[in-house]
Formats: sequence, structure tokens, C-alpha cells
Amino acid sequence: MNIVLGLALAVGILSFTLTVFRDIGTSMILNGDAFMIVIGGTIIAMFVGFPVQRLRQALNDIIATFTEQRGREEIIRDIIEIARMYRTTDVRSIENRMSTVNDHFLKVGGNLLLNNHSVEEIRSTMEREMMLKVLNSNFSQNVIKTIARLTPSFGLAGTVISLIKMFRHLDSIESIAPMMAVALMSTFYGVVIANLFMMPLNAKIRERAILSEATMHLTIEGILMIKNMEHPLKIEEKLGGCQAMDESPQGLQQMVPANSMSNVI
Repeated sequence: MNIVLGLALAVGILSFTLTVFRDIGTSMILNGDAFMIVIGGTIIAMFVGFPVQRLRQALNDIIATFTEQRGREEIIRDIIEIARMYRTTDVRSIENRMSTVNDHFLKVGGNLLLNNHSVEEIRSTMEREMMLKVLNSNFSQNVIKTIARLTPSFGLAGTVISLIKMFRHLDSIESIAPMMAVALMSTFYGVVIANLFMMPLNAKIRERAILSEATMHLTIEGILMIKNMEHPLKIEEKLGGCQAMDESPQGLQQMVPANSMSNVI
């Protein structure tokens, strides 16, 4: 992160926190009752709407977005190295290299090469594996978008519940104040959780899915060229031609077919 982006982030954090906490105080902002209404209702709804395995996968995908993703240069370098070994029929070296590669998708392709599958079998198997990965990412995005839709709704529900309680105690000013705080803060929590956390996380997972699908297409093409016994320099030239493409997500999205599974959900 360069200095300009760092300063922009610092200004954003300071502007948001100072505006929120000024003249209110942490005791009002950190309202346990309002927080439990929003979070408790959202958790119940998520367990009703999704199986536990899907929620676990979504959590894993969220954690994965904060880890570094393998770049195209590193993938191309591994493919070229495997191509050199494959042309010399050095099976033992390929097996040793596959055991050290930190890329499950590339390992699938390498194992298919070692097991001497045909070009069509390799393509169909790897494309099926890619489809499953993209589908799981789309399902995780659906989970996060559902949370983003639910939290403001439960915030509004907390407001309604607190107002109902408040109307029952209109004779006591002391009891109205905390209920009004819960009524207002539950809506605040719902909006903040949806727009400050869930929607950005969904965008982050979607961007990672686009990058991942682009690199998986690159891996498939590389493995197929290795299977066709193309020269490593020729493979590097073909795969390296993608390096001139814009590094932005919009540029990488051009590498993904229009009917890509990333656009299913």
C-alpha cells in the first residue's frame, strides 16, 4: 500500500469514527441489546437458510481473501518447469515437484499428466474441477449477500420491538431513554454491518473468484500444451502473451469466457 492510499484510508477511518463517536460516547455506541437483536436474528436466519457445510465454506472463503493469491508469473514459471521435465520423461522429478507445489489445481493437472490421460480427459477433468471451485465461490457470495440483506432488516425489527416496549412505559422517562437507544442503535448496527463489512467482503470474494478463474484457465492451457509436447519456450511465449493484458480485474475478466460460472449468481 503506497503513501497516498494509506493516507486516504487513515482519513476515512478518522472521519467515520470521529463523526460516529462525537457527542455520543462509547457507552451509547456499544449497545449490547441492539447488537444481540441484529446478530442473533441473522445467525438464526442463516442456519435456517443454509446447511452448516455451506456456512463453513463461506467462512473459509472469507479468510482466504486475506491471504496472498498466487500470481500468473509464478504459475507460468511452474508450468515451464514441469514442461521441461515432461519433455525429458523425468517422471520422478515431476512427482517430486508436484509434492512441493502449493497449488491444488496445478497438482490436479500434473497428476493427470503423470497418469498419461488423453488431452480430452485432461481438459474435461480440469474444467470440471474449475467449475466446482467457481460454484463454491458463487455460493459463498450468495451467503454473504444474504447476510447483507438480513442485517438491516433485523435492525429495523429491533427498532420496532424497542418502540413497542417504549410505548408500554411512557409513564417513566427513565425507562424510555435506554429503550430509545436500543431502537436507534439496532438500525445503525444493521446498516453498518451490511454496508461497511458484508458488501465489501462480497466484492472482495468476487474479485478473487475472477482472478482465480483466469489463472485456472491459464493453467489448463499450459497443461494441455505440455501434454502436446510443445517446447517450453513456445509455452512460455504463448502464456506470457497474457502478461501484456491489463492487471486490473476488468482486464483479467476479459480472459474469462462470457458464459463463465463466475456470473451464475
